Amino acid sequence: MENFEHYNPDRILFGPGERKRVGSELKKRGFKRALIVVAKGPFRENGLYDEIAGSIKAEGIDIYNIGDIDSNPRITSVREGVETCKKNSIECVVALGGGSTMDSTKVIAAASRSEDDPWEHLWGHKKPFNDSLDTVMIPTLAATGTDINPWAVIMDKEAIWKMPVTAECMYPDLTIADPEIHATVPIRLTIWGAMDMLSHTFEFYFNGYHRSIFQNRFSEAIIHSVTECVDILVKNPKDLRARGEIWWSSVMAWGGLTFLGRGGPDMACHDMAEGFVPFYDTHHGATLGVITPRWMRFVVNKNPKSTEIFSRFARNVLGIQAVDDRKAAIQGVEQYIQWLQAIGAPKTLQELTGVDIPEGKLKEITAKTFKDLGRPVGNLVGLSQEDVVEILKSCCQPLS
Repeated sequence: MENFEHYNPDRILFGPGERKRVGSELKKRGFKRALIVVAKGPFRENGLYDEIAGSIKAEGIDIYNIGDIDSNPRITSVREGVETCKKNSIECVVALGGGSTMDSTKVIAAASRSEDDPWEHLWGHKKPFNDSLDTVMIPTLAATGTDINPWAVIMDKEAIWKMPVTAECMYPDLTIADPEIHATVPIRLTIWGAMDMLSHTFEFYFNGYHRSIFQNRFSEAIIHSVTECVDILVKNPKDLRARGEIWWSSVMAWGGLTFLGRGGPDMACHDMAEGFVPFYDTHHGATLGVITPRWMRFVVNKNPKSTEIFSRFARNVLGIQAVDDRKAAIQGVEQYIQWLQAIGAPKTLQELTGVDIPEGKLKEITAKTFKDLGRPVGNLVGLSQEDVVEILKSCCQPLS
């Protein structure tokens, strides 16, 4: 393993019914005014928002709101949240939703302590955040691991650009993970969330660094757990054990522990997804579900450098018995694709967008992605713009 430093101050409350503690936890911390940031979706209609708000109000804490958060969080929502916080002397920001809502909450809380427009911290001069209001995360979906990490990604729709931001002050202060909430999520979104957590796990597992014994085993355990839980939830979406296990797997995937001692991630799939999503406003996890298997096929078939780790994946995760490493690697990718098809993972980019995507548009998206990133795409196998266009073109055709 390489040298590393690890720190995470987040307190986690996990288990069925833990959501009921939110009001008492805010009171314990002495808060008088809280902003609740809510995802677009059924949470106001199904009573969850009223339950959370009622728990907070019952402790004598005033509640404020902004417009509900899109699946790709907008800088406009962040600005609205910051204005509300500053105008009403908000002390704590509570997220009720998935990764987009939690990302928005982190940036709202940090930008509320700044005199600058939030845009300056993401796209402008990229000024670091040095302080933040307290944040409480109540995830409604297992996916990104943003529940306990200091990262956020925000979209500027006008610039067609998603930008990550991080700072130590952006760590959540409290995360309340309740499987009873997650059990209300449609299986379609559950699968899309699994695509995100598997992608994040692959980013370190397939990054080209093979010298960490435990961390490689750790990634394999996460992949095993996610796939097993998805299989259970496809049959029974209300299974609370599997809901809890897959949430914990999502936190392990991108919460900070898989990062340690093993070099940087191979963000090729996320880079392609983050470049594509702003153009068509597709769901982040679903987009990764389409791109990742195509990337796997591309690197396995076109670059022998990938054989060692993909053959390990095939044998240790998927139980492939082939003796020849090359054959094992290819068989492993194809078996993973078969699993995606069996669980009903998203098939093509057209399925997500509802429109045909011309090759010229894919070239435009790819050129902008490379320009915005300002760095190479891919660690295990470096990708050219032509390579990325080829992968995206394959994303427009069903896997066979």
